[in-house]
Amino acid sequence: MPPSLMLIRTDAHHVVLRGPALLALQVQGGGNCANALTAAARLGLSPTLVTKIGGDGLGDGILRELQRDGIDTSLVLRAAGHPSPFTYIIVDRDGGTRTCIHTPGAPMVRDEMSPTLISQALAGASLVYFDGRLSEAALLLARAARAAGIAVLVEGERLRPGLQDLLKEADYVVTSAHFPQEWTGEQCIGDAMLQVAMRLPRARMVITTLGTKGSVCLLRQEQQAASAERCLQEIIEELSNQTTDSSSRSSDGSSPSAGHVCISSSGVAIQPARVASTSAGVRLQFSSSRDSAAAEASAQEAASKAAALNADASSAHRYIGAHHETADNSCAVAQVFVASAAGLPAKAVADTTGAGDSYIGSVMYGITTGMTPDQIMLLGAAVAACKCTALGARAGLPTRQQLAPQMLAGEKHSQRVDGRD
Repeated sequence: MPPSLMLIRTDAHHVVLRGPALLALQVQGGGNCANALTAAARLGLSPTLVTKIGGDGLGDGILRELQRDGIDTSLVLRAAGHPSPFTYIIVDRDGGTRTCIHTPGAPMVRDEMSPTLISQALAGASLVYFDGRLSEAALLLARAARAAGIAVLVEGERLRPGLQDLLKEADYVVTSAHFPQEWTGEQCIGDAMLQVAMRLPRARMVITTLGTKGSVCLLRQEQQAASAERCLQEIIEELSNQTTDSSSRSSDGSSPSAGHVCISSSGVAIQPARVASTSAGVRLQFSSSRDSAAAEASAQEAASKAAALNADASSAHRYIGAHHETADNSCAVAQVFVASAAGLPAKAVADTTGAGDSYIGSVMYGITTGMTPDQIMLLGAAVAACKCTALGARAGLPTRQQLAPQMLAGEKHSQRVDGRD
């Protein structure tokens, strides 16, 4: 039996437009969790989705699409008389931009996360994934998962109310490129990731995806494992230089020295990413130019903006983490990994929508099959690159048959994963 994954979130159905003139119009399923679930399912996991959608025809279509990818939707709640969530995504190929116009559905509330639903969701699960939405209901499941010894993965895509409480329950954290700096107010990615790791002492692994610049991973180590004290920002810059050696990529983005690791459905050959790491755990330090007072002010400003965008200006405090939680220096020892993006010709990029979700689906696969951080990052880079070769968040997601066997080498045994929005 293949490994199983359960995720819970509100699934947004997407209409995708292509500019500058209207070149294509497609209706596809979307939403962070459902996209990540689809990526994981195509890699070989057996996911279950727990969420709430409308009792309309659009909701029926959402379920059918997920079911075609082998995702169990038996725990999806239906809201009679309410629409399903829907998002227009306007993609400009020439400008490389996306504009999203979202129509929300009925949210899943705390009381709907009943003990029975929690029990059904966690039965046999080895991982639960949360995308940061619906935090009150999600927190109930996260705490139940921890009590049951089930690993928790939380995504930090953007500032959301109550997300910091959910992040505190995480064993694994994956963030977008901008989240660490917005949440902490730090000016550079190294200081921001270190602050995130120090605020979340339970997190064994913190990964930040950086789009075309690849990704960075902090793998927490024991205090005695530290071989030296170094500034994290300097380490990231040093390792990044190692992964972006100018001789390793040709002008079209391919790697002449290595074979492809994935073939997209349109026939594009994806070249492998490169990973560099410290040899052991390092006692990480902030940069010498860090200004903690300025960081706190910047974080407050970002939280206020996020609250205002959500018409929730009076609750800005729910969008920001507490700075006093960074006092525990025992949280600052980690092995550092930096990966480049996978090799993909620029002309082959059709749409980046959902690239981060596909990376998270790869992380879930890697965690549940015993992959090392560098293996996870290589897989995530290849899957995300392949996704970008087609329009929409799911059409370009590869199956395991499209990947070179070594990309799935971390697979050890079958497991069940559970996740939630």
